[in-house]
Amino acid sequence: LRFKTLFSDPYKQALPQNHSLEDVYLVSFPKSGNTWVRFLIANAIKVKYQIEREVNFFSIHDILPDAEISRNILAQGPFGRRDLPRIVKSHTGFNPHYHRVMLILRQPEDVMRSYYYFLKNYNSIPADWTLSDFIRNPKTGITAWVRHTDSWLHPQEIGQCLKVFTYEEIKQDTARQLANMMSLLGISLSESALEQAVALSSREAMGHSEKQHMSTQIVKQHETAFVREAGDRRGEGLSLEDKQYIEQMTQQTLAKVNAQWL
Repeated sequence: LRFKTLFSDPYKQALPQNHSLEDVYLVSFPKSGNTWVRFLIANAIKVKYQIEREVNFFSIHDILPDAEISRNILAQGPFGRRDLPRIVKSHTGFNPHYHRVMLILRQPEDVMRSYYYFLKNYNSIPADWTLSDFIRNPKTGITAWVRHTDSWLHPQEIGQCLKVFTYEEIKQDTARQLANMMSLLGISLSESALEQAVALSSREAMGHSEKQHMSTQIVKQHETAFVREAGDRRGEGLSLEDKQYIEQMTQQTLAKVNAQWL
């Protein structure tokens, strides 16, 4: 009966082992800034507790693990601390067992462009697909973004705590938004500590880390070219027709989000 119950609930299959109500999930559609947010939070904790370990494209998977890479995640919090909750990255749609969620959203035009070139770089989509083809594909394009975002924005489960952050707001005032994230984790930092964490997570610092760790298989498979996409190039490569299509498809979803790029 226990075996049947476990596998009759597909949501439980997406949970890390030894999951807890205290776990915090950083959720986003791919290419929405999740990796940068992980660096920010990890470096904030590093600075707060004066931890010597470097946060880089290799160590981040141990410090703030990725549920898509493995369900076998250590029970301790970041840097092995037992006084902090586990913080887990996920690209999954709504899961009622994710009780504490930080949802990261990014302007959908930028997501589509970034995701297209990322998958194209890994030959994960047909070679002859144009960006226009990609955004109209129901499995990877704007329909998938709407489906993922809507799943998290509908009325949540009783007791579920969800906080929405946008990539654009984080970029505009990184220290303030990082302070808000850390507050949700029960951690307060001084202004100087926040500034230090932001500096350690800068585009330049992450680019240096990426070059240092590109030889590791995990980086080549999951992280390469993240830093290349850090700039804002809203709608670059999209035709007017593409932009109108995205606007039409996302209008109802974006009406639910109080974001600066609306």
